[in-house]
Amino acid sequence: MTVLVLTASLVLAAPTEGALAELQRWLERPTPISPRFLEHGTLELSLAGGTPHVYRLELRAGLFDVASFGVTGHWLPGQPWPQLWPVGALALWRGRMFEFGGHYRPVLFPAIDRATHFEPRAHFALASFTIGSGIFAAGLDFGAAHVRIPSVDPGALTQFTRQTVFGGGFVVRVGNEWIGASADALVALSPDPLMVFEVKLDVRFDLARAGK
Repeated sequence: MTVLVLTASLVLAAPTEGALAELQRWLERPTPISPRFLEHGTLELSLAGGTPHVYRLELRAGLFDVASFGVTGHWLPGQPWPQLWPVGALALWRGRMFEFGGHYRPVLFPAIDRATHFEPRAHFALASFTIGSGIFAAGLDFGAAHVRIPSVDPGALTQFTRQTVFGGGFVVRVGNEWIGASADALVALSPDPLMVFEVKLDVRFDLARAGK
């Protein structure tokens, strides 16, 4: 009976140890230092300034080198409370230098009526193709942008409809795995094109390594 129990334990333990070894090899494979996707166990805190959103703070975390998720927000003068919105990215392939996937981000546009209305201006859902080596990485984005279309009456600031249009842009990041600076430009090709540009500083913490 003891022999049977021991044999069963070894049979069950072997696949588990093999799976953990495979996961470890996956997480330790070489990948570029990405402007879009975070490494497993990485926490990123960033501050960005630009147009039309003025500034934003962002907090993201990476999981299994594939998913990056978090929240971005700002608190503009006159806003009764901070405006927060989720952000996320999903990597479909990450090689030694090249990677592709998709990411989502909003543009938290300043108030359309400073007394009462703070409306997210646009939502971008974009495919991302990036290449990186050493401290430099760059990428292209394209996909869909869900934007606000003003009403016919230019005086009716709070009356608008929404429309999904083509969106795209590029990103460039310079830095190492702990700290970096990036420039990000996007455009939504609506009847009144929306241009988004920002410069961002990020600091990254390796929580997976810190826990060992």
